[in-house]
Amino acid sequence: MADNIVTCECGVKVRLPDSERNRSFQCPKCKKLIALTTDLKVLFSAPLDVGQTAVCPICQSDIQPNESCVQCPDCDQTHHRECWSEIGGCGTYGCQQAPAPVDSDKTSQVTLTAWGDTKECPACGEVIKSIALKCRYCSTTFDSTDPMSLNDLKNQYDRGERVDSMRNSVIGLFVFSMIGILAPLALLISLIYVLPRRKQLSQSGPIISILAWVSVALNIFYTLLMFLFFILSN
Repeated sequence: MADNIVTCECGVKVRLPDSERNRSFQCPKCKKLIALTTDLKVLFSAPLDVGQTAVCPICQSDIQPNESCVQCPDCDQTHHRECWSEIGGCGTYGCQQAPAPVDSDKTSQVTLTAWGDTKECPACGEVIKSIALKCRYCSTTFDSTDPMSLNDLKNQYDRGERVDSMRNSVIGLFVFSMIGILAPLALLISLIYVLPRRKQLSQSGPIISILAWVSVALNIFYTLLMFLFFILSN
């Protein structure tokens, strides 16, 4: 349903699954935590104004000028965006935006991280929340909430570079396949590139995978047309 769709600050429209309608949700693209109100409206973040000071009522720490923060629409308290999203609402007791109390019978079902409340960013060394997929200090993003070493971070970047390289290659093949007169050559190149990389393509996202197979199909179609035209002309 349309009321389950929110727009992240990065511009991506995200559908909220029923299991995530507790207002603790993360954008699958930019990895930023999305702060939602009780009526599932996105609270867009902004840094503090020059000279402004604030203490997050959730973590009880000072909000730094370069940190993303959100303001409660009901009580006007300023929060860290990550803190708001982590608990699913305002940290002020009695506020209409505060999260509903957790049923004590269900608390044992809540998934907790095995690494504690905080972890160290492998890039800048700052202490960040254990659930963070993006460092609030250096903006480094992580594939997992598990603590990472520098080697783990390097491997993550290497995987990202391979995916980017494959994405660019597939786009190039698709553009090349649009040149009908070169279809036989493009078909050969497409088959040599796509067939051995079927598994990697499936991990690169549906759009890239579809483009790869569409380029193969187009080249087959154009090659058959050229073959039929050659036969008919003779």
